[in-house]
Amino acid sequence: MTFDLAIRSKFSDVQRGRDDLHSYQRDKAIPFLLENPFSGLFIDMGLGKTICSATVVSDLLAAFEHDKCLVIGPLRVATETWPTEFRLWQHTAWLNTSLIHVMDKLDDEPELKAQRSEWRLAVAKQNPQTPQERAKLMREQEMKARVALRQKRAKSSASVHIISRDWVEWLVDFYGPNWPYRMVIIDESSGFKDHKSNRFKSLAKVRNTPGLIERMHILTATPAAETYEHLFAQIFLIDRGERFGKSISKFRDKYFTYNQWSRKYKIRDGVESEILSKIADVCLVMQAKDYLPMEEPQELRRPVHLNARETELYRTLEAEFVVTLDDGTVIEAETAAVLSSKLLQLSSGVLYETVEETIELDNDDAVFKRVKKVHSIHEHKIEELKQIVEELEGKNILVAYHFKSSLDRLKKAFPKAVQMDKDGAAVKPWNAGKIKMLLMHPQSGGHGLNLQKGGHHIVFFDLPWSLELYLQFIGRLARQGQTEKVFVHLLTAIGTIDEIVYAALKAKNDAQEKLFGMLKRMIAKYRKKKLLELENGN
Repeated sequence: MTFDLAIRSKFSDVQRGRDDLHSYQRDKAIPFLLENPFSGLFIDMGLGKTICSATVVSDLLAAFEHDKCLVIGPLRVATETWPTEFRLWQHTAWLNTSLIHVMDKLDDEPELKAQRSEWRLAVAKQNPQTPQERAKLMREQEMKARVALRQKRAKSSASVHIISRDWVEWLVDFYGPNWPYRMVIIDESSGFKDHKSNRFKSLAKVRNTPGLIERMHILTATPAAETYEHLFAQIFLIDRGERFGKSISKFRDKYFTYNQWSRKYKIRDGVESEILSKIADVCLVMQAKDYLPMEEPQELRRPVHLNARETELYRTLEAEFVVTLDDGTVIEAETAAVLSSKLLQLSSGVLYETVEETIELDNDDAVFKRVKKVHSIHEHKIEELKQIVEELEGKNILVAYHFKSSLDRLKKAFPKAVQMDKDGAAVKPWNAGKIKMLLMHPQSGGHGLNLQKGGHHIVFFDLPWSLELYLQFIGRLARQGQTEKVFVHLLTAIGTIDEIVYAALKAKNDAQEKLFGMLKRMIAKYRKKKLLELENGN
């Protein structure tokens, strides 16, 4: 490509790193992104979507095609994965001298800590009358300081800005019509799948303004894990409504039917190929099974059985939305959504009761706080996990939990287990084989963590409804660099909602595999057509 010579002449001393790229990255993914300024890379976990897009960023900045790039991603991906990836590769490491995080670990900022004495003085001048008022004023001072620090970082002249997707709305409002990022990378773009979210609306506003964004790439392994509806918002950011229109209502009317009872849209029979053919020219699909010599993760369902009394409690709650425990506690599910959550709790071994707790203050005042009281129902999943530990004879295990009560029970039953911290400090000892059991919530650890060197056994203590979280969690181990077959142990309470969740995950995964297969065929068909046009001189 034309800018390769410019890059090599200016940065010849850092080009050795390109030789370490895989051929599918160097010859397929990177050229696709360079040749398609508005495009989607739907690439499996472990295939290296970060380094592919980081290479594109590095190349274009080095060739002066753009002078500033914005990378958007989940918090951990933004603050850890991308900066690390830039440093690991020689041909992108030059950017570290100008790399900046717009949103980072602000709690640890020396600038914030140094200001605390100033905040106290400012609050004291306002003469707060109660501890609550004093705490509120301190929080206000801290928020002002955080905003000022974020504004300072946003104004940096650095070439690459990286921001958590939670702060996109703030960044758009901060810059307004003076938006400086002509190149935007959205990592884990499924985070923008909701057309009603503020982050989508804000970025769409910028995208709709001519000339503000000249290149945008969306990256994800799960573009439509739950429904084809989620393609609308993501593709809109690429083409401003050229393929699916600017109205979600018209998109739904054309391709979906509405169920007034479930209040959900279902895709019409036979329209999948029509939807995917519209995006074949701007998307590249890459699945690990086509490029890596890796075995598919093997799911192992581990059934647990409730006894007669526990089954009776479950069936009563399921049918009547209310149940009385043996100690007389009455627990009620006010809505169907609450019922679903409580059935999952019971399947895992507990039930939550919401109670009001009185907190006495130093000045004889009191405040009331709603807290969750945990009632233990059974320990069947804990006992099954103990059995798995015994069977694996010392092999390391990554455990997924959903409920806080599950985490507490796991810590009590396995006192040497380590909880994944928010800063990822447990990653290194886990990959070094020093942690026998690592406890992690799929939502907090689903993106941006490479844990494949620490083990190859996963246990889902609680099952998530989200296919994206489920696959992303498995992808922490089942990815490039894993030398063993990955086993996924699913603790499933028989005859409960656990089985419904598992069936839903399987159905969603089958639908996504169908999506990828059809889209790959559409892409091949599109490319064949373009090749024939070139050969015929059109």
